[in-house]
Amino acid sequence: MVEDIIKAVNHEFIYVSKRSFNEMKNDCKQKLLACSSHSDNKFKAFFDCKDLDENELIELLKLCTETNTIFLGFKKENKENNILVYNKKIYPGEQLSFYEDVLILQDIPKDSYIECVGKMIVLGKVKGNIDLFYQDCTITASSYEDARIRIFDSEFQNATNFSCSVYYYENNEIKKEENPWDIALASPLVRVE
Repeated sequence: MVEDIIKAVNHEFIYVSKRSFNEMKNDCKQKLLACSSHSDNKFKAFFDCKDLDENELIELLKLCTETNTIFLGFKKENKENNILVYNKKIYPGEQLSFYEDVLILQDIPKDSYIECVGKMIVLGKVKGNIDLFYQDCTITASSYEDARIRIFDSEFQNATNFSCSVYYYENNEIKKEENPWDIALASPLVRVE
């Protein structure tokens, strides 16, 4: 199973790894070389990986130099158990980013783009583009109509389903389960203004 990926987020790249540095460094070098070979300028990337000690950080910086990559810093996943409650109208063409689990109390219109590093619950219809960053991310919604969903390293998948269902990542593909509200709502809700 692929554990390291490079995601494009808001015209920036993030190298995502859940493995230790020693396990990831060979894959990291190959992936960064592949990206920098397709770039006219130096490839620029943030890193989201396990905590590094001083020697590992120096080794990562050397690896970036060897692969013609500019190290932009670290972006970490938010580990809080709370869920953000989002109750604002979402407009077509709007782009939103969520760095925690989120409960959306609106429809997601066509041509909107929402990215999330946690679980997403939508009490409405999803018609837009959903980009979930990690393999344990899920999206649960009342219904889907021509929605485009990507989870972890998968390609965008078209989703049309007029009943409640959850899309999740398993064995390098996106899968669907119907009627998941009891599972999705198991986490505590904390209203965030």
